[in-house]
This record gives sequence, C-alpha cells and structure tokens, in this order.
Amino acid sequence: MDPLTALGLAAGVVQFVGFASHLVSRTKEISASASGQTKEIATVEATYTTLQDLSLRLEASAKRDPRLEVVEGKTDFVKHVFAINDLSRICASDCQKLLDIVGKLKASGDGLHRRWQALRAAFKTVYKGNEMAELEERLHHTQMTLTLHVCSLTNFWHASFNRQLKQLRSESMELNAQQSTKLGDIARTLDELSARITSARMTAVPDAFDSDDIACIENQMTRLSLSKSAAARENTILRSLSFDSRPVRHSSIPDASQRTFDWAFQQASHRGNALATSYLLKWLREGEGFFWVTGKPGSGKSTFMKYVADNPITLSALAQWSYPKRPVLASHYFWSAGTPLQKSQQGLLQTLLYDIFCQLPDLIETVCAERWLKTIEELSHESWSLSELQRTLQRIADLRNIPTKFCFFIDGLDEFGGDHVDFCQSLHRLGQSPHVKICVSSRPWNVFEDSFGRDNDESKLYIHELTRNDIRTYAQQRLQDHPRWKEFDGEIAGGTWIIDEITERASGVFLWVLLVTKELRSGLSEYDSFSDMQKRLDSIPVHLEAFFKHILQSVEAFYHQKMATTLQLSLAATEPAPVAVYGFLDDERDDENYALKLPLQALKVDQAASRRKLMTHRLNGRCRGLLDVNRHSNRVEFLHRSVMDFLRTAEMSDFLTNKSPPDFNARVSLIRAYTAYIKTTEFPEFVDRTCFNQHTASRLMQAIREILTQAEEIQGEMEDISYPLLNELDRCIPEMHMSGQAALNVWGNPSNPVTLFFREPVVASGLTGYLGHILPGHPDYFADFEKPVLSYLVDSLSKEPLSTAQIRRKTRMVRCLLENGCDPNAIYYDPTDITYRQMTPWIDYITQSRLKLINNRDPKTMISAEQAIMKELPSLMLQHGADPALVGLSGTPEQPYDNLLHANSVSRKRSTAPYTYEELERADKRFKQAGS
Repeated sequence: MDPLTALGLAAGVVQFVGFASHLVSRTKEISASASGQTKEIATVEATYTTLQDLSLRLEASAKRDPRLEVVEGKTDFVKHVFAINDLSRICASDCQKLLDIVGKLKASGDGLHRRWQALRAAFKTVYKGNEMAELEERLHHTQMTLTLHVCSLTNFWHASFNRQLKQLRSESMELNAQQSTKLGDIARTLDELSARITSARMTAVPDAFDSDDIACIENQMTRLSLSKSAAARENTILRSLSFDSRPVRHSSIPDASQRTFDWAFQQASHRGNALATSYLLKWLREGEGFFWVTGKPGSGKSTFMKYVADNPITLSALAQWSYPKRPVLASHYFWSAGTPLQKSQQGLLQTLLYDIFCQLPDLIETVCAERWLKTIEELSHESWSLSELQRTLQRIADLRNIPTKFCFFIDGLDEFGGDHVDFCQSLHRLGQSPHVKICVSSRPWNVFEDSFGRDNDESKLYIHELTRNDIRTYAQQRLQDHPRWKEFDGEIAGGTWIIDEITERASGVFLWVLLVTKELRSGLSEYDSFSDMQKRLDSIPVHLEAFFKHILQSVEAFYHQKMATTLQLSLAATEPAPVAVYGFLDDERDDENYALKLPLQALKVDQAASRRKLMTHRLNGRCRGLLDVNRHSNRVEFLHRSVMDFLRTAEMSDFLTNKSPPDFNARVSLIRAYTAYIKTTEFPEFVDRTCFNQHTASRLMQAIREILTQAEEIQGEMEDISYPLLNELDRCIPEMHMSGQAALNVWGNPSNPVTLFFREPVVASGLTGYLGHILPGHPDYFADFEKPVLSYLVDSLSKEPLSTAQIRRKTRMVRCLLENGCDPNAIYYDPTDITYRQMTPWIDYITQSRLKLINNRDPKTMISAEQAIMKELPSLMLQHGADPALVGLSGTPEQPYDNLLHANSVSRKRSTAPYTYEELERADKRFKQAGS
C-alpha cells in the first residue's frame, strides 16, 4: 500500500474525531449558555451532510485490503494499517449514532434554536450517565492511538524512501552523474519528516495529529514521490544514452607519458615554434568557435586530446572563458575499427548528451520534454533516433539564460564513418551557439583543412611539429625503464646516441617510437651489445607502412598462415570481435563443421577465462602486437588505425591472401566462429526486444548482427555452408532462452515469441537468398510476428532517412517476400490505433505515401533519388494482389501504376500524364473513407 492511500485512511479517522469532538463540545456549550445558543452554530442540514460523508469514508476505511490479508502478521507495516482499519470501524459506529440523532432532528420542523435544544436532549437520551464522557475519552484515545500508528507508518516510509534515496545516489554514482536537485529535495523532505515524527514522540503525552498534520505529511509524501519519480526518470534517460562501447575507446587510448605535452598549458615556450605551443591555452581561456588539432598518422593526436580533455587545468582555463557561468566539458573519441556507434554520429551525440546530463541532470527534464512524459518502463525500452538526438543537443545549444557554457572535445573526425563534408557542416551549425565551442582533431585531410584550418592560424596546431622533446622524453623513459639499460648506458659512453637517433628519425610520429623502443627492449632482454642495438635500429624502416611490413615479416614462417587468416578476420569484422571468436578460428583448421557439431552449452567461467588467456598469447605471437586485446572489453583491436589502413592496401591484401589457405574466406570463418561463440557462451544480461529489430544493449544481439552482416556480404555464394549455420542459430536462440543460457523478452507481448530475436534481424539484414530458400518449406516462418512482415518494411522506409543502398536492399526484400507468398492484403489490427480499424501492408504503404505527400505539397520536389527507387513498391504490390480500388486508381495489376508520390513512375490507362495534386487529394479522401 502506498503512503498516500494509508494516510487517506488515517485522514478519515482524524476528520471524524475532530468533527465529533467539536459537536460534543457545542452541545455542552448550549447547556452552559444563558441564551441556550452557541457562539457559532452551523445548520443541522450541514451537520448531517458532514456526518454522512464521514460515515461513508469511515465505512470504506474500515475495510481491509485483501492484498494485505495474505501477509497479515508478517510485517509491522500491515499491523499498523489494520489497526487504522479497526479505529475506522469504531469511529464508524460512533458516527452512525450521531448520524441517527441529527437525522431525526433534521426531519422535524422546529426552528434552529429548538433543534439545537433538542440535540442536547437527544444526546442525553442516547449517551446516558457517563457515556458522553466515555465518548469524549474514546475520541481522545482514538486520536492519540492514531497518532502513534501514523508515526510508525511514517517512520516506515521514511526508512523506505531513505533506502530508495541511497539506491538513486548509487545509480548516479554508477552513471558518473552529479547529484540532481531532485535527490537534494528528497533528502530535505526526509529530514522534515523525521523532525515531525521526533517532535510527536518526544513529549510525555504524544502530540496528537490533527487534520492539518495529516495533510502536511501527505504533502511531504507527495513531494517525495514526485522527486523520487523525477530522479528515477533522470537516471533512466541517462542510462538509455550510454552504450557498452562508449568508454572503451577512451580507456584504450594510451595515457600521455610523464612530462610529455606539458607545453600545451604553458604561456610561452623555448621551443622553435614557441607561439604555436600557447595557442590552445589561449583558445581555452578566450577563444570561440573551433580549435583544430592535426598531424601525421600515429603522431599522438588521440593521446593529446585525452590528455587535454582529462586535465583539470583545462577546466580551470575554460572557467575564465565562461565566467560568470559554469563550464561543462564533454568528449567523444571516434574509432573506425570499433563498433558502429564508435564511428557514427549517433554514437557521438549519445556520448555528448550523456556527458552533459551527467554533469547537469536537472537539464534533462527541460530538453527531453517528449521523453519526460513517458513511464519509466517506456523510457527503459525506447531507443534514441538520430533526429531526436540532434534536436536535443541543439535545444541545449539554443538555451538562453542558462548558467552554463559548453566545450566539446571530439577526437578522430577522419574515423567518422559517414560523409565528412555533411558532418563538418553539422558541427559548424552546433558551433554557432554563443554557449558552445569545440576542439576537434583529425588527420590533415583537405576536407578538415577547409572546414577548420583556413580562418585563423592561432586556432589550430600541427602536433607532429611540436613534440620533438616529448618524443625524446618518451623514448628515454621506455628504454631506461628496462633493467639492463643502466648496464648498457654505463658501458657505452655515447649511450644517448640511440635516444637522439630515435628522436630524429621519428619525425613526430609517436607510434613509430612505441614500436621501435619495443624492438630495442627485446634486444636488451637478449643482452644485445651496442653494435647489435645499432644494427637493430638501422634495420627498422623510418616509415610506418614499411615498419608494419617489417614486423609481419619477422613472424616465424610456421605461423604465417595463422597470421594471415587472423588479420583477414580482423579486417572483415564490422566491429572488434571477442577474443573467444579468434580461438574458434583455430578449431576450423581441424574441422570446418566444428560450429555445427558443438553442443549448445556454455563454457564454465574458468574454462572461458583459460581460453581467453591462451588466445591472447597466441595473437601476440602471430601478429607481433599489431592486434591488441582490450583489457576492458576483452575484444581484439588493431594497435592503431594506421595498422588497419596499411593492411587494407592492395599490396598487403595480396600479401595476406597469398599466405592464407587457397579456399579461406574470412566472412565464412566469422560466421562459423561467431556461431560457435554464441553456442558456448552464457549471456546473463536481460535483453528486451522493444520494437521491430530494436533491442537493449546485448553481446548476444551484437554477435547475431555480425553473423547476418557477414552472411549478407556473401549472398549468392557458399550457401551450402552459410545456410546450415543460420538454421542452427534459428534453432539455438529459443533453446538458449529456455535453458537460461540467455534471457530474452519481447516487451509488451505476454507470449514472448523469442524467435523474433533472430528472424527479425534476418529480414532487416536483407538476406533475400536465405529467406527465398527457407520460406517455401516454412510458410509459417513469420507466424510469431505481431503484424505482417511487409508492414514492418513499409514502416522502416518512412522512418529515419535511408541511403540509396538501404532503400534498394529493402525493396529487394519486399520483392522476395511477395514472391514467396507474403500477402499485401493480410489484415491486422494496430493496437496503437484507438479506432482499432483493419490495416494491411498495402494500406500501410498508401498511408505513408499520403503523409509524405501532405508534408511535401510542391510537385516539383516530389521526385528524389529515394522516391525514384521507392516507386517500384506499389507496382510490386499490385502485381501480387494489392487492391488498386482502395485509393480510387483504375487499371489492372498487369499494367503498372503511378505511385502516389512519384509523378512519372508508371502510366495509367486513361493518361500517361502525372497525377495532379488535386487528384491525389481526392484519392486520399476515398482512401480514408475506405479505411474507416
């Protein structure tokens, strides 16, 4: 029972006790008065009405909640609630007596004075002897008893809210969020509540609660509930912005070595490029707009951005710029070899908003107004669209009278996976706000030079020109940390020669220094002489690409084949794969059908850990450090983006192909390895399917998406290998849920058809070949779908902006489904439609076309690349039985038709001219009449 309901029971008792006590005292006042009247006498009718209302309320309060009956005696809370029920029952009996007395007087025709005289007489008749005194005593006792029970219940709720406050604070700490004012409101209200309880209990005779006291407690409980709900809503929205790989790139970027990059925060420098070293600090303190950090590949741009963004001096410098407002810093690190979110605008916006809301949680309610109105459960299951993220961040930038300014650090613009020109333009729109400035880093490509490097030389720096001393310091630290360096340095008078040579040859590229010092440290471990060390250094190419090839050629010949297949697997994967996946690659060499033969059973924790450790050592031996295991995610990543770029060159592609077995296909190997990974891994995280092909973050769904992406890439080839593996997954997913190896939930669907967790992604991935193979033998394949699969595809075409390739893929899928028996006239009912009218995929298409038409009244702009491709859909549907009469267009399915949106797509019987807007409006009216 919630606090307000229980306090409502107590309020009825308190109101009756107060009213009855006042009524009794007035009858005494009549008796003692010389005139026989009270100073202020209400009408008998009003008294009767009040008693009648109180009687109904007490009668309701006297009834025990059947839900609490089952736990009676188990908790003190229930005992206190039932005690209030019992007090209500006693009061109800007294109320009925008073109601009977006043009711008889109300029916008499005597005047007001005579009625109240009669009331006194009636009281004496009903309450004989000491009964009137007993009534007063009972009322007083009831009030005191009720006060004690309310105090106990309030104390219980105080403890409960206090626990919830601790939980909310713990969640905020887990999310790295600063304390919201809502949590402060909860703490203050709890203190007020605690003081009131203490005050009532401290006196020898408890201070009885009256109606005002109960109302005050109710008000405090309401405030607590609202504040708790708001704080929980903030945490839920904050959590929805985070994603598993969000902190991974930041954590994998090496920290700046001691005494490197110190120049970034110095006013002046004795370096050759003294002015450039102070540009960043000046921009932090005074600048607006953009600051661009650029440099050669491997020159330490990401490490520098991390060093600056995480340095407290940066926040201090920004405080001078933002004064008197508070500076808020948010950062994102793109990673082209990472997950889709690590290299997309979606991931950037989610990360920036997460960082902002962690520091300003009270801002969430203001800028997320649409989300704020939803329930906690809805918020937990609803993903963010790109347009909503853009709108939310722009709202923050456009806020006026906000006591905050924002500085964003965005690393690796060249690693963004979309159109760089459009992306730079979107950043400039954001940077137009007077409250926002942005520091970006990238390679010195023309697109970034044009966007950020032309206006002002003091708002950019070329990092490879400024790090000579840093490289020397870093190389010295790396070598001097080796236990044999002291012996070597003492043996050779010119020991610093090696460090000087490294500094000179590096040309500002930190990655080259990292790899060189690693080689030289190996030489120190092998007790190399100075001459040997000198030869090692001379043998190392000064260019990164040549150095990478040098490293690969140093791998023992026995491991060349494994090296080549491992690197090709990394290049083919759309995101870093778990270490376990690489372990299964070795199993493939012994038996290509291993993934199908493996039992569906998760490895024990110690077995999985042992395999990860073993594979980590093997990767290091085969790839000589060019692949690295991220200790936070246990996924395999390239040492640096330049390694991946190098391996993708035509020369290295041929090199790896020649070293691999003749029939090796990295995509097929990934499908096998991920299938084995899924079958042998326990996925304890709870996965919700929130809508078509949308799921909460999950390693399982990541693995399924990777498999389907690889299968889509090899459509039309090696089907005899890929189709059995896909069938195996279709079988295993429901079984994993049944056995507890995975926890799957189709949100809002009590039957929980977990087949959707595989079959929906199959449709979304565009696997037309596989579905064309499956559907003829399994016509009920989509039986668990909540509406026809064609309707999902039509809906997806109208949601987020799609690329031409995405629209083509969806159009091919529509064709495949229609050709394999899916009905464009299949009837379903949309549960979100209050009219509950019949819908079909064909009606869905016409609806979406109508909406686009209404939103775009200019016929000249109706034709676009997207619409030109979508024009195929109505023709396909009509050819497979869609009803042309539904929208009032004449013709037969054999003759193609004009699409509602595409003026010149297909000719009509009566005319080859495009439909006019008026004709389409008339057709739209007929459509709506047919639909209703």
